[in-house]
Formats: sequence, C-alpha cells, structure tokens
Amino acid sequence: AAPTQWTSASGGNDHWYERVTPATVAGYTWDEAYADAPTRSWMGLTGYMATVTSQAEQNFLIAAFGIGGAWLGGNDRATEGTWQWVNGPEAGQTFYIAGAGSQPGYSNWNTGEPNNCCSGEDDLVYGYFGDAAAVWNDYGVPSFPNARYSYFVEYSGQPGTSVPEPATLALVGVGLLLAARRRRA
Repeated sequence: AAPTQWTSASGGNDHWYERVTPATVAGYTWDEAYADAPTRSWMGLTGYMATVTSQAEQNFLIAAFGIGGAWLGGNDRATEGTWQWVNGPEAGQTFYIAGAGSQPGYSNWNTGEPNNCCSGEDDLVYGYFGDAAAVWNDYGVPSFPNARYSYFVEYSGQPGTSVPEPATLALVGVGLLLAARRRRA
C-alpha cells in the first residue's frame, strides 16, 4: 500500500508514513529497519524510521496503521536512560531521560517502561503490548538482538532528506555554464 499522509488540514505535519512489513521474513531487527528506511523513497523524499513527537502523531499512527509492534527511530544506545531520535529531522534530539522530573519531549511509555530489563534493552518499539494506546517499550539490543517487528518509515520535506532529480542537476549545470559564458563576453 502507498504511504499515508498526515495532512496539515487534519492537524498534522504533512509528512507521509508507511508501515513496512516484509513478506518473506518475520520482520526486521531494529538495526535492519534503520538500514532499510533510507533505501525507501516516496515522491522524491527519502525515508527514515518514524519519530513520534506528539500525542496527535501517535493517535494518527494508531488510526492509520493499528497497534501491533513496530520499531520507531529512537534508542538509548549512546547513554543508558537518555532516549534520542537517531534519524530524520529530529536526529540527535533527546525525548526522554530516565528519572527526570520533566521530560524534554513526547513519549508514550507503558507503565514501568523503559526498564532496561534482562541485561539491557536499548531500542524503541511501538505497540509492543498490543493495547489500544500502542504504548512503547524498550526492547532489542543487547538482550534481544534478534527481536523482529515491522517498522514505521516517515517521509518529510525537510532539508537534506530528498535527492534532486538528475534532470534538475543537468539544468543547473547548463545554467552555470551559460552564466559563466555570458560573464566572459
């Protein structure tokens, strides 16, 4: 199915979203999803693992795609307990700090999560518990490196996320040549 847009007319950000579920395997590990997302494109926009930055965006994903487990583009691999978005326009932004009184961003953790269970869980999964709110869980590496889910890819028009068409580059080149030629005359 084609990606679904969260339109500004409906209160959204005009980004496009897609749930990626492989037909031939049980799903992706977080690392496989992270590598796969930028190989996808929609309308000239390069994909990245989705970054959910508001309750409204969370609600959109639930309405558009349901509640089953899916990776999102966040983890706390750099510093345990400090959750950051690792790609897309929000890359490097901290959205949750374990134990902090107030949080720097939106999160939708299940009660008691993130808990870094079982010798460590560093990756962000949406809808792990199958509840209607599609609450989040920390999972994946290092304890569960082979955990497999679908993932959400997001496409936005942010600078640096799309590649110019080859024809556009050719026109720019011709224009520069003509400008240089004209300058000499």
